[in-house]
Amino acid sequence: MAAARWSAGLPVWQPPLPIRHRQHAGVQNPGMQRFVPVPFNLQPWLMAAVVVDAPAELAQSHFPAMVSSMLVVRLAGQVHCRGEPVPPAAWISASTTATVYEHGGPVRAVGLVLQPEAAAALFASAWGLANTLRPLAELVGPQWAEVEHGVRAAVDDGARLGVLCQFVRQVVALPSPCEARRQQALALLQAASADATGVGRRTGLSTRQFERRFVAHWGMAPKQFQVIARLNSTLWHALANAQGRQGAELAADQGYYDQSHMGRDVRRLAGHPLQALVQGTRSPLTAHWPLQIGAQTQQAETPQRTEPPEPARRR
Repeated sequence: MAAARWSAGLPVWQPPLPIRHRQHAGVQNPGMQRFVPVPFNLQPWLMAAVVVDAPAELAQSHFPAMVSSMLVVRLAGQVHCRGEPVPPAAWISASTTATVYEHGGPVRAVGLVLQPEAAAALFASAWGLANTLRPLAELVGPQWAEVEHGVRAAVDDGARLGVLCQFVRQVVALPSPCEARRQQALALLQAASADATGVGRRTGLSTRQFERRFVAHWGMAPKQFQVIARLNSTLWHALANAQGRQGAELAADQGYYDQSHMGRDVRRLAGHPLQALVQGTRSPLTAHWPLQIGAQTQQAETPQRTEPPEPARRR
């Protein structure tokens, strides 16, 4: 859900700014959902931490298609997606369609939003999955039971998020292969930023072979990833700058042919026209709260890292 700089049509993902540079890291609507900046050394892996405390009056949560994924532990309430119950502790993959979650009573949860390239790097069984819900116990293995117990036993939401962050630190700590897998994922994104001829030259693969490799890793084709990443960037920019650039100017900034092109993508992949989404998020009680959180991850443009960040070391 973070902003992306565009290069040859595909986004170059950048980590969020350090906490001291944040301008909008506070509560968007207190008592319901809250954006929490992640520790700086985990920013290669995480976009944000989120606390949700939704009252019974909020019957749904609406998510747009997204290239990022989430680790979520639900503390209270029931949630269904497409008629099926959502596991109390779940990994929610990247998605190629807008998704509606139905609430049963007040819902409380904490979670982490993963960088797009992080999921398959952290969890080998997440490789190639999109539009998927997996119990974290199934994804992580037996060690998840202790992590979940720590989350539920923690004294407050900050401590709960701390347990989740420490879990990620332990997974990526050396001699873990996670960083190597993350770099492989980033290399796929960089290769996909070129045109078909350039891809073949850089990877030694034909365009068709490269597309198959990309789908095997991301669960979607390079073009589909590009379209959804651009949608995410468009939504976050539109909400973060509700009084600024909109319409044709926003479409041009985000790389669309024109405003109609942008409008079609937003309706198809977010489920509503852009103006309706912007207006809807101005209410303190809104099913589109994920867009509010996404807008808070919006960052100022910063130079691209030239060196990969050092992975977290075991303490």
